[in-house]
Amino acid sequence: MVGEVRAKLVSRTIKEITPHSVKLEVNGEGLFSGNNLNGKQMETVSLSQHGDGTLEWENKSILNTMEGEVVMFVGIGRGKTTGPTTIWGEGEAFCMTQAPRLASLNGQRFRTEVTADQATGEYQAKVSTKNPM
Repeated sequence: MVGEVRAKLVSRTIKEITPHSVKLEVNGEGLFSGNNLNGKQMETVSLSQHGDGTLEWENKSILNTMEGEVVMFVGIGRGKTTGPTTIWGEGEAFCMTQAPRLASLNGQRFRTEVTADQATGEYQAKVSTKNPM
């Protein structure tokens, strides 16, 4: 595993409501902890939650490492509700950085697994290297 995010939503905006789905934009902040990558993380997620309990998202996140480096992730994913306020999802993310120490991360694809509680606003994401096809 590359690392884990533990974060909290800081804002939510309802973008659109249709008979079949709700489109939201959420912003979160938290900490990324990993073997070689640690720091403060913030992200924006565009989320479509469908009436059947499924959901899709796109996210953009920035990680500021303890060493002062910047790492950016862009991702997509799908999931489902698992309880009245809880969700689970999985997706994939791509990484970009100009930090020489972290240059090996550029262009890599990562698997993400997310659990969240919409009532508390807390969420966790596990980030691991994606297996080659």
